[in-house]
Amino acid sequence: MPACLTYSPGWRYTFVMNDCSTAHRVKVLYGDGTDVPCQEVAARNWFTFPGYGTTGNTVEGIVLCDPTEGA
Repeated sequence: MPACLTYSPGWRYTFVMNDCSTAHRVKVLYGDGTDVPCQEVAARNWFTFPGYGTTGNTVEGIVLCDPTEGA
């Protein structure tokens, strides 16, 4: 994972920030296995994913997606 990709989890939203010079396709990993689609985060931009909620779920991290996944 490039160091220029970071995330900030919250109960309502998880923000993925891309401070890289190129766009990246990423998705958030949740502790309960919730699957969300990959999203392209433009260079020097951010994308909002669902948060972890109020039922004990957790955000475990973010992963890069295959360029064709979720396209």
